[in-house]
Amino acid sequence: MISEVNEFRRNLVSGDWVLVAPGRRKKAPQKEYEKLSFSKEGCPFENPESSGNEVISYFPHKDNWEIIVMKNKYPAVHGGVCGPMKNVGPFEIFDADGFHEIVITRDHDKSFPDFTTEKTFNLLSVYRERYKEIAKDECGQYISIFHNHGKEAGASIYHPHSQIISTPILPSDVMKNINGAEDFYNKYNKKVHNLIIEWEVGENKRIVEENNSFIAFCPFVSKKPYEIRIFPKKQSPHFEEITDDELNSLAQILNSVLLRLKMALNDPPFNFFIHTAPVKRGTGSINPDYYHWHIEIIPHLKIDAGFEMGTGIEVNIVDPDEAAENLRNQK
Repeated sequence: MISEVNEFRRNLVSGDWVLVAPGRRKKAPQKEYEKLSFSKEGCPFENPESSGNEVISYFPHKDNWEIIVMKNKYPAVHGGVCGPMKNVGPFEIFDADGFHEIVITRDHDKSFPDFTTEKTFNLLSVYRERYKEIAKDECGQYISIFHNHGKEAGASIYHPHSQIISTPILPSDVMKNINGAEDFYNKYNKKVHNLIIEWEVGENKRIVEENNSFIAFCPFVSKKPYEIRIFPKKQSPHFEEITDDELNSLAQILNSVLLRLKMALNDPPFNFFIHTAPVKRGTGSINPDYYHWHIEIIPHLKIDAGFEMGTGIEVNIVDPDEAAENLRNQK
């Protein structure tokens, strides 16, 4: 029998958290999903309620929905009473309390590169709405919004969908990046992400696209081939504070960048995720004032091997200058 206990466990040496979620093994094997999902027939996201999913909301309404938000049938975290940190031997653990939701768009075969700006604006608006609602939960420390496209990127169902997961702990990478931004400011009296954006604009080699409110570029220090970051030009730590006008600009540039990626690399598998500050301001020693929320897009074009896994040093086989030029030349 598969254990139902999901919990976060902290590494004694690195301080990193690991989510142990054996209940996720209940998901149907990917091969079974593939048989069902490439066609609409049998796809569990064509009519989520009839597939046994608990729907949270419809947009704009149930009878003619464009977007559905529902609870994940096989959640990595479970809603419940906030539990305190516990110890098992020398290890710190937290019960995996939180929300795990799926955001489904209507069309079985179309996603961001195919969407109109209006459709993506509506989807991003749902992200923002759900973020604000989930943030009311007293257990939540962090909310992750992400989209997996393609089998190699972890999408177990072909039908386009995004996910939202809240956690009772602050992920180690979030703490490291926010503390790093503050340390940089204290040392140089400059906000690090503003400096990076200014430098990329000055270099004018790795910019893929920009509009009035956002800029997309392949970072000089790209971990992965064709990695792309989309930053708001106005510095803000919190995604959920984005205005409707800014959201419309984000929808336009996100669609366009992902279309360029699709055309340049023949529709590669990719993940994108929203990097944002923690839910609770001033949590512990975390000060998000020097952080800059953004979207990171990671295509899956290579498999990490022993060196990367053994050292934590990524090997990027494509020069970011070359990647950006190729993306700019699309369309």
